[in-house]
Amino acid sequence: MFPVFAQAKAAAKQAQNLSNLKQLGLAAMMYASDYDDMLPNDPLIRFCPSDPTMSIGSIDRWGNYYWPWLFQPYIKQQPQDRSKAADAFYWNPNAPKNNPQELSKARAACIWPQPAQSWGLSCALFKGGKCASIQYWTTYAYNEHIGDFPGGANLSAWQAPSESFLLLEATDSEIEGDELDELYSRTKDCTGIYPDPANADPTLGGHNGGTTIAYLDGHAKWRKTNWGPNGECSVDTNGNPLLVFPPTTPGGDNVRVKGWTPIFDE
Repeated sequence: MFPVFAQAKAAAKQAQNLSNLKQLGLAAMMYASDYDDMLPNDPLIRFCPSDPTMSIGSIDRWGNYYWPWLFQPYIKQQPQDRSKAADAFYWNPNAPKNNPQELSKARAACIWPQPAQSWGLSCALFKGGKCASIQYWTTYAYNEHIGDFPGGANLSAWQAPSESFLLLEATDSEIEGDELDELYSRTKDCTGIYPDPANADPTLGGHNGGTTIAYLDGHAKWRKTNWGPNGECSVDTNGNPLLVFPPTTPGGDNVRVKGWTPIFDE
């Protein structure tokens, strides 16, 4: 009977996870409706909320790193500070509780003390009188091409929004197709095979061999992870983790792959 109970418990956790991502998908749609069909993105200017003189540095790619708090007004939820329990809205209950997210260097200093404290965050490390690390719990990652790709934040630019990724489950706050070592669901240790040893340990956190994805039309669903020909530790010719789905891609603005980018080559 114990395997049956374990399966039922895992299914209940996955149902909660799916609900969370559906709510985030709807929050993104509401955000876009308030901002002329634009999602959180890179404002293309350097700035520093806590120090307008930018003497402590500046922030780039605002949308990619701070999207959870930009969606907060629409769902009344935000990631938990690392000093608190991981078990909250932004955490997949199937994921191991050993991998908090981090805002470091200027990405921490430029939001400390505000708006970080208003977001319920604390500074984990000070250096030279500046906040150098803010850590928090989330298992959801923003499609990096929304924030980086020219025009990617404009919903009307996407050719296939119902097939395009908004959020995936990963160990970083943002993800693209050359960073799939961060994707939750891998059970194998790929140390010595994956190029980044820090991301080679098993991520776990999946459900029945897959993860849940929120899409740009507001819906979310579970999808099976489809690994490359050598299984979970497959790599491409550049040494990057090789997956069929979600598809591995090169990094940068020249990518044209369905799911990741507004326009794509069939």
